[in-house]
Amino acid sequence: MHRNSQKRIYGDYVYFITCDVQDKIEFFKEEIFCDFWIEELKLAKEMKKFKLYAFCLNYDHFHLLIKPDKINYSQIMHFIKRHTSRNLNIILGYNKIDLGKMANSGEGDVGQRLLQNGNNTTIESDIGNFRQREFDKIIYQHRQKYIVKFGNDFHHPKFKWQKSFHDHIIRNVKDFNNHWNYTMYNYLKHNLPENWKYTGLNFMELIDEIE
Repeated sequence: MHRNSQKRIYGDYVYFITCDVQDKIEFFKEEIFCDFWIEELKLAKEMKKFKLYAFCLNYDHFHLLIKPDKINYSQIMHFIKRHTSRNLNIILGYNKIDLGKMANSGEGDVGQRLLQNGNNTTIESDIGNFRQREFDKIIYQHRQKYIVKFGNDFHHPKFKWQKSFHDHIIRNVKDFNNHWNYTMYNYLKHNLPENWKYTGLNFMELIDEIE
C-alpha cells in the first residue's frame, strides 16, 4: 500500500500518509497527548495551508489524507513531527522552559527565543511570534494537566517519532474513497473503543470538502 519512503514523488496529488511513534510505544492511549496532537494538527493546517480530507490518530501511529498547496508533503510532515515531538516533551517535562512566562505574560521561551532541548542544542520557532505565544498557552495548559495527573516526575519516556513515514499517491476516485474509509475508521481496525474521539469523523470542522 505504501510507496518506499525514500523515493518521494511530489506533485498536484492527494497523499495517504502513515507516521508511527518510535518503537510503537502507545503514547496516545493518554487523552492529554491526544488532545494536544489535535491542537498540533490544527496549527499545521493553519500554517502550512494543505487540504485535509481525513485523519485518524491511533495509540501508536496516525494516518492523514492530505493535498499540499504551496509546500510539499515532506515539509508538512517535518513540521508536524518536529513540533509535536518538541512540544510533547515540554508537556512530559523533558524540554525545560519558563512556564511562568508562558502562563502569565504570553512571552514564552518557545516563541520569542530559542528552545533548549535535552541535548543542549537549540531549535528556532518557525510559526511567528504572535501565533507562537498563543500556542505557548496551549502547551502550558496541557503541561499543567499532565502534572495534576502524573506529577512532576518523568512518568513516560521521552517522545519520539519514527525517523521516516509512509506515503501513497491516490490514483483515482475509487482509491480515494477506499483510503478515506480506511483512514476515518482506522480505529476500528486496531480495536480501539467504538466511541474513539480522535478521528476526522468527530472533527469535521477540520475536514475539507472534496474538490
